[in-house]
This record gives sequence, structure tokens and C-alpha cells, in this order.
Amino acid sequence: MKLKGPYSETLRTLDTRFSLPDNFGIVRREFSVGEMRAVLYFAEGLNASADAERVLAHCQSITRHDGTYHCAEDFCAACIPYAETEMSDDIALLFSGVMTGCLLMVLEPFPTRGILVKNRNLPQRSLGEPEHDKVLRGAHIGFGELLPQNCAMIRRLLPDPSLIMKRYQVGTHTRTAVVVCYLRGSADESYLAYLDKKLSAIRTDALCLGTQSLAECLVTRRPWNPFPRFRYTERPDAAAASLCEGSVLVLCDNAPQAMILPVSVFSFLQETNDFYLAPFTGTYLRILRLFSFLAAVYLSPVWYAAITHPHHLPPWLSFLSLSEPAAVPILAQLLLIELAVDALKLASMNTPNALSNSLSVIGGLILGDFAVQTGLFMPETILCMAIVSISHFTQHNYELGYAFKYTRVAMLLLTALFGWWGILLGTVLWLFLLVTVPAPEEKSRYFYPLFPFDGPALFSLFFRRRKER
Repeated sequence: MKLKGPYSETLRTLDTRFSLPDNFGIVRREFSVGEMRAVLYFAEGLNASADAERVLAHCQSITRHDGTYHCAEDFCAACIPYAETEMSDDIALLFSGVMTGCLLMVLEPFPTRGILVKNRNLPQRSLGEPEHDKVLRGAHIGFGELLPQNCAMIRRLLPDPSLIMKRYQVGTHTRTAVVVCYLRGSADESYLAYLDKKLSAIRTDALCLGTQSLAECLVTRRPWNPFPRFRYTERPDAAAASLCEGSVLVLCDNAPQAMILPVSVFSFLQETNDFYLAPFTGTYLRILRLFSFLAAVYLSPVWYAAITHPHHLPPWLSFLSLSEPAAVPILAQLLLIELAVDALKLASMNTPNALSNSLSVIGGLILGDFAVQTGLFMPETILCMAIVSISHFTQHNYELGYAFKYTRVAMLLLTALFGWWGILLGTVLWLFLLVTVPAPEEKSRYFYPLFPFDGPALFSLFFRRRKER
């Protein structure tokens, strides 16, 4: 819908679009520019008030006759003391500009053109180190909720003319800004074309939950598969390094993280800390993380199979057997502890920081000790699940941790039904879930660089190589 004029009709149309005078927070100010009447619209609290007052004072000081300016562009070039401006007759664009912190000015001689002054001052928190992506050394700064600020941090780290940032608008209600970042010549052009097609085809009402809403719009197939479809980072240095490796970043307004595409299951073996430590130490941590992943999936099913079939154990593994008969079935104990660990996680997330240490002591010591004394849990069961929990926390991806949990519980139930064969069936189920992980690209690269095979890339995932000169 376009502005058609005359001036009174334009104001009536804009007042209706902004739901004035009943819409709290939308300010409408009439004033004069020389002999011209004008009106100013802005959303209170979303723009720099000092800049707005400067624009208003400068316009009111103009005494030239309105016939001097032939169009809104001439007036803007001569009289608006601000760098970023835009003229448009699109009502939706003008409305979106005001809702995102711009000043909208309409002049009586030019009623079909609105002038947007982009003096945004959006609410934001101070930048600090990400809570869940900390490093021992290196930069201690993370992304914020403002998209231009996040793009600026990446440009500062990569002042390269081949760095391209393409902007999209998604959501009929929110009109959320989404930016795709890549290095021209490094990123896969066919993948970029497919991603552009996917983003342009999204038809949704809102992206209120940022990257999570966008991820659900990009991948709509097989929602029952728990394995993560995307990698996320809250660190500009990690995002810039991913761009140099040929990855694509997707940034979403009001989201303090970047989505890294395409994703591989092996890429979760890496963490930012690996690159701030010596190559030998980084390699050790990756191998330790790999064994922790395997322990998080296999430890409790293998232990359960061992204690339920002790005749299959060699003598040197006899210590795995129970010291005394269990009052509660071991399978029930393992499942109850799985639920208890998740309940403690929820409780710690909703507990104030001042009380979180007390909750850990109560949950870890008192409840566990009483559970053993009353015979509800065996000490061996608690020890096994404690090791599983430690293995779970060695990886930083929350979604991947729950995918391992679901796989472990399914494997545990299959082991209870079929014994050692249940572990084999659980492994087949695990591989089936990995193979069927949906991805936003036409051909899934979830097993890259194992399939399609890329030897150097696979080697670099497991072994931290030194920086080449």
C-alpha cells in the first residue's frame, strides 16, 4: 500500500496505521519548517532523543520558502543533518522503520514521500563473555541482541572485501531481520543458492524466539529426530574462524548467537578452547571428548547387561557385579536417576544464583545419601550414573546432550529386553537417527568428512593442527 496524498489524507492514513491517538508510546508531533507544515512520528524509547531534538531544532530554524525544494529528496539532502536517511512511499516500510527506532517525517508539499531518519537507539545489554562458551584465554566478548552490532563485530575481525552479508526479512508480524554471512570464494555457491531459496520461501507470522524459530522454519522434516540440525556460537572469533573454513553464518535479530551451516556430527568434537591451547593439548581434549561421548551413550546399558548376565563376564571384570541384592530393580533405579538428574537441572535453572550452591549440596549429597541408606538406590547405580552425568557435561551443546540421553534410555530398554543383543540394536537405532537427521540443504552433510570422504578434513577434526604460516 502506497501513500497517495493529499497531505491531510496521508496523515489520516498514517494515524490509522499507527492506531493513534490510542496507541501508547507512538509520538506524533506537528511542527513547521519555514512555511511548510510537517509531522513527525517516532516510537518512544527506540531512538536517540538527542538526535531527534537536533533534527527537529534544525528543521524549525529553516526560514526558506517551500518552493525552493522540488522534492523530498532535495529537502533531505539540504536540511536533514543526519547520515542515514531513506525516502519511501511504502506504508509498510515506513511503519516498520518507526517500529524499529527510526524517525518518520512527512512534509506538506510532498505528501506521497515519507523521510525515515535512522537514529536508532535500541535497548541492549552490555557486551560480555558468553555464559556457556567461555575460554581460558582469548577474547572475552560475545554477541548481543542487536543484529547491526553483531555484524559489526564480524566485520571488525574480517575486514575482507570478499565478506558478504545478505539481508532478509522474515515474519509478517515481526519482520525480523536475518543476515546470511559468507566469504565469497570460500563458501559453496550451490549451497548459498539453496539457502537463499529456503529463506525467501519462509512464510510465517513471527520469529519471536530468534534462531530457534528460524531453525524450525528451515527444517520442517522429521521433527522427532532429537539430534541437532545446527551448530551455534556466541563468540565472534569462533564465527569468523568458521567463515574462513568455508562455513556460512546465519544471524537473526534479537538473538545473541550465530547459526553455523552446514553442520556435521563430527564438528561437535571441537570447542573454542581447543584453539586457544597448544596443539597437543587441543588434540588430547578432542580425543577425551570423543570417549566421553561414547561413555554417555554406552556406559549404563553395558553395565546393566554385565550385572544381569554375570556369567558372560571374564574374571577380571567381576568387580562390576553387585555387592548385594537390590531391593528395587536396577532398571527402575537407572530410569529414576535419569529423571532425577533432569529434575535437578530444571531446579538449578530456576533457582537464584545465591541459592544454587545450596541446591547442589542438597541434591548431590543429602538426597543421594538418604536414597542409598533407605535402599532405594544401590551405590553402584549412583556411581554409574554419576560417571554418565560427567560424560554428559563434557560437551557444550545442550541439544546434543539430550539426543544422547534419549539414545541411552532406548538402548537401556532394549538391553533389558534382549540382553547383549539389545546394545547392538541400540547401536543400529543410533546410526539410523544420525543418518536420518534432516538438514536445510538438499543433500545432508551430517557425516562429512567421513561421507563423502575427505581425509585431511577428517584428520583435522580429531587432531588439532598448528597454524600454518
